[in-house]
Amino acid sequence: MNKVFVLVTCLLMSVTLVAQNISVTGRLVSAEDNKPLPYATIAVAEESDPGNSFRKLATNENGKFSTDLEKGKYILVFNFVGMDEVEETLDLTSVNGKYDLGDIIMTESSTELEEINVTAQRPLVKVELDKLTYSAKDDPEASTSSVLDLLRKVPLITVDGEDEIQLKGSSNFKIYVNGKPSNMVSSNPSQVLKSMPANSIKDIEVITDPGARYDAEGVGGIINIVTDKRVDDGYSGSVGGSANSFEGLGSNLYLATKYGKLGFTGNVGYDMFKQPKSETSSTTEEFTPYPLNTLSQTGATSTIGKVLFLNGSMSFEPDTINLFNLSVSRFGGNFKSNTNQQAVSGEARPYSYTSESNSVNNFGGMSFSADYQRSFRKKGELLTGSYRFERNPNDSEYDSKYDVEPGGVFYYPDGYQLKSVNKAGGNEHTFQVDYVNPLNGKHNVETGVKYIFRDNSSRAVHTYFDVEDNLWKPDIDRKNDLDHTQNIFSGYGGYSYRSGKIGMKIGLRAEQTQQNIHFMSAELDTVVGTNYFDLVPSATISYQIGMTQTIRGGYNMRISRPGIWYLNPYINDVDPNNISYGNPNLDSEQQHNFNINYGTFSQKVNLNATISYSFAKNAVTAYSFIVQDVEDGIEKSVTHNTYANIGRNHTIGTNLYLSWMPNEIIRTYINGGVNYTDIKSTQENSRLQNSGFSGRAFGGITFSFPRDFRFVTNGGFFLNQVLLQTNQSPFYFYSMSMQKSLINKKLDLSLNVQNLFSKYRDMSTTTKGEGFTQKSRFLSPARVFSLSVTYRFGDLKSSIKRVQRTITNEDVMQGESGTQQGAATIPAGS
Repeated sequence: MNKVFVLVTCLLMSVTLVAQNISVTGRLVSAEDNKPLPYATIAVAEESDPGNSFRKLATNENGKFSTDLEKGKYILVFNFVGMDEVEETLDLTSVNGKYDLGDIIMTESSTELEEINVTAQRPLVKVELDKLTYSAKDDPEASTSSVLDLLRKVPLITVDGEDEIQLKGSSNFKIYVNGKPSNMVSSNPSQVLKSMPANSIKDIEVITDPGARYDAEGVGGIINIVTDKRVDDGYSGSVGGSANSFEGLGSNLYLATKYGKLGFTGNVGYDMFKQPKSETSSTTEEFTPYPLNTLSQTGATSTIGKVLFLNGSMSFEPDTINLFNLSVSRFGGNFKSNTNQQAVSGEARPYSYTSESNSVNNFGGMSFSADYQRSFRKKGELLTGSYRFERNPNDSEYDSKYDVEPGGVFYYPDGYQLKSVNKAGGNEHTFQVDYVNPLNGKHNVETGVKYIFRDNSSRAVHTYFDVEDNLWKPDIDRKNDLDHTQNIFSGYGGYSYRSGKIGMKIGLRAEQTQQNIHFMSAELDTVVGTNYFDLVPSATISYQIGMTQTIRGGYNMRISRPGIWYLNPYINDVDPNNISYGNPNLDSEQQHNFNINYGTFSQKVNLNATISYSFAKNAVTAYSFIVQDVEDGIEKSVTHNTYANIGRNHTIGTNLYLSWMPNEIIRTYINGGVNYTDIKSTQENSRLQNSGFSGRAFGGITFSFPRDFRFVTNGGFFLNQVLLQTNQSPFYFYSMSMQKSLINKKLDLSLNVQNLFSKYRDMSTTTKGEGFTQKSRFLSPARVFSLSVTYRFGDLKSSIKRVQRTITNEDVMQGESGTQQGAATIPAGS
């Protein structure tokens, strides 16, 4: 009986205590559009002790919250990224049951919020009307990584073990920095982005549906790297250094300052790299319609080099109406390669020889841009004027010596030495005016005009060593020079609409192109002029399924003009059996792109999925063929590698990005996709075609332990790559790193190892053409240890402003890593 009495008493006391609690509810909304603010943080403290919060909670996906409090007086503090802090005082001493705060309005902040400890996490990826945005500043690994490292995690982007970048499985894209394209970055993206510290980056944007304001002849996708320009009056920055077991050294400096109306950001990076010997072997089998013959080649190549990158941007805001920006960039370097090779040919052409070649490739460029932006009384109404100059030299030279083995026969029986020097590059001037007018909260129009002038050229000096006269003499027969000019006039108009859950954007661009090509060779001297007009539409529509779910679809037609790396007729004949050169007669490539994208996020899970389809009827395609000739009574058979508008391809693909953070210790992600490609040659009577699946996957997991210690492991896998004539074998790579932060998270140390259990990376390719099959194998050092140190200084508070519209010349098609087919590339592991 006593036990029953005690139980009833406890139940009554519990009911009484519950009845005394008050349920406090409310909703956080934005002052600008009255939209809910999901996953905002709320701290609750007693009024008598406001500095000591006893409870923290987060709003749900609809911006709503609810919490039970006893009678008393409280202070509630609301925080949301990018919004001013809101504080509410509650007096619940005479309240019973429920208390509804209603809508709590938060306004956009002009300053960056101080760091706060919260459980809710801002999503790393968000979907917008025409792009995806990866929040680099919210990535915990950014403090010890390079921008290239971050790209591995961005949806739709993959970076393989050789640091080659792909967007949706393709190398045909452009890279911008702060909305401005740079040919010097596009020509050597891996090396440039290695020198940029990730902690200087705010966002990485993937523009999958370039609208009308982008050049009609642009590529199917754009990667825009937005640097972090947060700094109040004062300064902030970082300095870092690195070293690896390949004897590579690197250093970088990032600085941002702002004093009153004047702001500056700059970045300097310097790297020295050394690639140990890589081994190569290939077998070329010739058959009908050619005489049966087999050529076997083996060789080894080692490379050393250096690179310097400088970038500076200055802003001046005399008042709230006018804004001026100036930017200067310089990127330059070289890499030197030494190659030893042995060749043995049998059957129809029996000969053998050894060779030693030394080559130097100089790359780089400089750019200068000036922008002016005028704002009007209507929010969002802008008029922008811009000018940009860019120069991009791409010089190279080599010398080779060929020795005939005893009893062997070569094209030149007495042996042969040759040298070649190529001076190539171009200047580019661009003028542009843009106007944007948000008619009201739902409708927006934009228009603009643009003019581009390009002047590209290539000059080469070829010499050979005359054994009889013991002199170096000009080799007139190898002359192949080029002058190439372009004048592009364009205008565009666009309209966008956003209301509630629906958004749409349509545009139309018109371009007039005039170009002259002057090709000078030993056999001919010709000038070809072309003049053509294009109308290019684009459209995107999005629907917000919920506060955290968006679906988007889009179409755009893009035209890519071949750049100097594709047009340059300079013949790289370091290997006399396999020569490569550009094609000055290339036309622009037209491509149609369709895509559907779905994105959703929560406090723990971020998911983004894309299905895409694209086709082109005259794609610029790498092309290999054999030319047979007789010189000095000796039959020659040489494989030519160049480019031609012969690709008719269709590609359907998927891409999936998934990140999961089950708790504050673990963050994991996976990023990859699968494509099916069907490509055929448009050449008359050609039977060249290829089809099949290609894919890529990259994933990783980060463990964040107490005392600012992190362990990170990443890995990737690439399936067969499908090209018109070539299939590449699958390969994988992986890395592990330990990271430690010291001195209040200002000093970061990182120890990294790549491919710990694989000393070499083994890759192979098979190329098939009319009358031949070529199989190649590449064995390159893969295991590398590296150590990096980064120190940050200063405080980051407010933003240095930059104009919202600027010049974006994404129309020029670049070669993979800025090199021609068959030429050397910057090595990985540097």
